[in-house]
Amino acid sequence: MTRQRLQHGFTLVELLVSMVLSFLLMGAIYSVYRVQAHTVKVQEKRQEAQEYARAVLEMIVREVRNAGSNPLQATAGTNCAGTPTAGVPGVVTATSTTIAITYDYRSGASATTPDGNCSSADEEITYAYQTPGPQNCPSGKGDIVRTANGASEPITDCNVTAFSLAYYAKDSATVMSPIVAANIQRVKMTVTVQSKDADGEFGGEITSTVYSNIDLRNRGL
Repeated sequence: MTRQRLQHGFTLVELLVSMVLSFLLMGAIYSVYRVQAHTVKVQEKRQEAQEYARAVLEMIVREVRNAGSNPLQATAGTNCAGTPTAGVPGVVTATSTTIAITYDYRSGASATTPDGNCSSADEEITYAYQTPGPQNCPSGKGDIVRTANGASEPITDCNVTAFSLAYYAKDSATVMSPIVAANIQRVKMTVTVQSKDADGEFGGEITSTVYSNIDLRNRGL
């Protein structure tokens, strides 16, 4: 007599349960991956915005720090009090979003020696936050515009959402109010920049805010 071996397999219910558990596990793994991928993406965009903002600030700091440079001790230099006024180089205009400075460091576009005036290229400079600005930026965004001896150009790409300037007198930790240009010794500059590309999957653009303190080294430090 031949005995038949009983063969046991999975029932339909067991198969369905195992499939559901597998799908749940796969969903959980994907969710973790998605969150991690988003975190990395956000960090990359924030770093990109931060590096961009720092590059903009460094450019401004290099020039503003020279405000008032007057090697020849001129007292009536051409345009030194702001075109068309003669005077002493220094801070010409100071508001919460605009700073204009003059300094004497060359006598012509290709020269390297001062001449007592502020009429050569890049000796009279203004930085101003403008919205919508010359590039007609969308609502909520603007540009930092650099004007040198009458010629203006944006140094950002319609990705600045805030720009502010605060002024301090010598040895003071209190923001100057009212602003007296002749007494400014330090400038705190703050800029907020958005990442260039929106995060379509998770929504919104990433912003980064950086600031710098600028000591005006030619103002009696």
